[in-house]
Amino acid sequence: MTSLVNVSTALLADQAVQNKARKLGFMIFFRDLQPLSASERKRYEARSVKLRKSEVEIGRACEKFAEVETGKLLRVRSGFVFRDDPATLPGDPSDRRLPPLQERPPSTRLPSPRGIALKVYLTALFVAQASPPGTYPGNALPLNNVDTVSWVDLFATPSELTRKGDRNYITVRDKKVRQLHSALDRLSADSFQLVHLPNGNKVRGKYEEFQLLHENGVPYGGGDNPDRYMVPTEQGNLPWLPAEFFLNGWIHLLEDTEINFLLMLAWLHGRFGAQSVFVASDIRLRQFGLGKDAYEAHRMLDRFGLVHVEEDPNRHFDDSKVTGYKEGTMPKLHRFELRRDGFKEPALPKIRAAIERRLR
Repeated sequence: MTSLVNVSTALLADQAVQNKARKLGFMIFFRDLQPLSASERKRYEARSVKLRKSEVEIGRACEKFAEVETGKLLRVRSGFVFRDDPATLPGDPSDRRLPPLQERPPSTRLPSPRGIALKVYLTALFVAQASPPGTYPGNALPLNNVDTVSWVDLFATPSELTRKGDRNYITVRDKKVRQLHSALDRLSADSFQLVHLPNGNKVRGKYEEFQLLHENGVPYGGGDNPDRYMVPTEQGNLPWLPAEFFLNGWIHLLEDTEINFLLMLAWLHGRFGAQSVFVASDIRLRQFGLGKDAYEAHRMLDRFGLVHVEEDPNRHFDDSKVTGYKEGTMPKLHRFELRRDGFKEPALPKIRAAIERRLR
């Protein structure tokens, strides 16, 4: 194993080797030369299966996006990603536990197991931003209409056709409609208030013509969010992601933790410019609402070419422990750069290649 470490370290130090690898579409990572644990392999294999099951749906969703008028990029207001007043951490602050769910920003409060609420809301914002800045956008898209582009067409899931009884089947489209209903129920709940359902009392068409509300959602501590969503007029420091985030299928294949990490970097770049950025754990927990698992999403995003990571060379790659420091000195925080050009490549082959390379 010692020789492998020495060889890999030499490769990483050789900029010419790294440049050649980058031109071939991949990077050499020291941690990729170490064996996968059983739990890591299970996660990678599950994600590979999800890619396979989603492939056809992703192609269709990308085609449908091309038929819909959208914004030129996605902008979100700061309050969706970041809370100005730090939340109070439960228990001993040294435990680095996340604040209670209701005390986190909407972006990190929305994810739920197998739910698509975060992706639905971001997609709805992207479509809404086709309207002029300073206006209140309408919602002309039907929820589910096979004769025209509908909201259900803009999402891709790994759902498959299943049998229900001897003759009936539950189609992929039916499953997607149910997921979309569930997402809109979550977004319109009193604990979020990011969407208003004007037809919510109807037996049929409950979710049609849903309206977006201000990205801040329900106030911390409770109350109402009375403000309809208005297309932002600000341009300068708003967090933003390129249109290719949707048009090339990244929205469907990235995990919610990865999306939230990207939104955090977009916020940091909006505040501090194009330079490499970092975030202290206290700010990450109390103001972004990102825990350790979400923070570790930078590893996969680095492999996908969406984030550049400057890691402290004294950190172990397997458990993030820090070694080699003199007493009284502090380890360096990772530096990050959001690589928006990475979204210009289609997501499916890029993510598949990264996963297959790691599994090998």
